[in-house]
Amino acid sequence: MTAACQTFLGISLLLYLVGALLYLSHFLRRQGTWEEWGRRALLWGVGIHAVGILMHFLFSGLSPFSNLLPVISLLIIAGLLVGLILERHTRIRRLNLLLAPLAFFGLLYLLLMPVRLEGASSVLLHYPWLGIHVAATLLGNVGFALAFAAATIYLAQDRLLKQGRLNNLLPALDTAASATYRFAAVSFAFFSLGLGMGILWLYGAPGEYLVRGDTKIWMAMPSWLLFATYLYLRGLRGSHGSRLKWLIIAGFLTASANLLVVRHHFIDNP
Repeated sequence: MTAACQTFLGISLLLYLVGALLYLSHFLRRQGTWEEWGRRALLWGVGIHAVGILMHFLFSGLSPFSNLLPVISLLIIAGLLVGLILERHTRIRRLNLLLAPLAFFGLLYLLLMPVRLEGASSVLLHYPWLGIHVAATLLGNVGFALAFAAATIYLAQDRLLKQGRLNNLLPALDTAASATYRFAAVSFAFFSLGLGMGILWLYGAPGEYLVRGDTKIWMAMPSWLLFATYLYLRGLRGSHGSRLKWLIIAGFLTASANLLVVRHHFIDNP
């Protein structure tokens, strides 16, 4: 990572932290101006983050998906942009109350403990199956994060209602439940496409390839099954309630662990 990229990412990290604190302060003290300043901090953070990643590409000469820095960065940028747009143009509120801390800790992880796809050659980027796999999986993970945020908001509001309290700053249960279902459905479609394209590339790319029993591939299945179970129960069986939201939370945490912790195992084709 170049020094210029580190500087820009450090500024973005600070802005994400400021945005998260402002959103939290607004939530606790109900100061409307703090939410607006938090929104601006996140918007500036996203812009500076994008410039930093662009500089990383230009100055380092590395491929766009040669390590987790650009992948996680695109997840953060896309997730925050979607959250900002939804807050401004829909009734879905307070998504960024959860997305801002996720963005902060995600970028902090990249700066402190960068994980590289060691052994991956640029030949991996020359096949269309892999390109579709990376793009679709990226969009799927963004949707998982948004579904996680909506499900967490639902559980918080549901708990308050059971205690005889109502938080007017959080969306209604119906709104949060609808947002969770829609985010989960769209992200599941993208994630399924990405998973399928990755398997096609795995068995079709010549030269350097992945071990057939690669841990990262099999670790994607629990997330897929958890979201599939949620969509089956919610969409086909018509089930409702807080228990379903825990499937979303478990699926997102599993997908995040697979993305951040588990590495691919590349071998050379003799």
